[in-house]
Amino acid sequence: MVVEHAYITVAAGREADFEAAFVKAQPILAGAQGCRDSALFPDVELAGAYLLRVTWERLEDHLEVFPDSDAGREFAAHVAHFFDGPPQVRHFGADPVSA
Repeated sequence: MVVEHAYITVAAGREADFEAAFVKAQPILAGAQGCRDSALFPDVELAGAYLLRVTWERLEDHLEVFPDSDAGREFAAHVAHFFDGPPQVRHFGADPVSA
């Protein structure tokens, strides 16, 4: 499993519309191949910025399958037009480091 962290900046004044669009589009993301969980968090230090956290079964599910899938295109159609620039995306292991 991998965890995607996408740092998203939304065009000023469009935050409420973006949040509403995400709530409607989240079931589309949840139904995508390999998607196990997703959540959107507002940045408490910078207005209009968000962290989208998505747990994927495999890295390939996000990078290779999702972008060209019906779910990927439909999800993007709901939310991408609110973005103020491309998201900064990183992928992390799902298991924390432990002693």
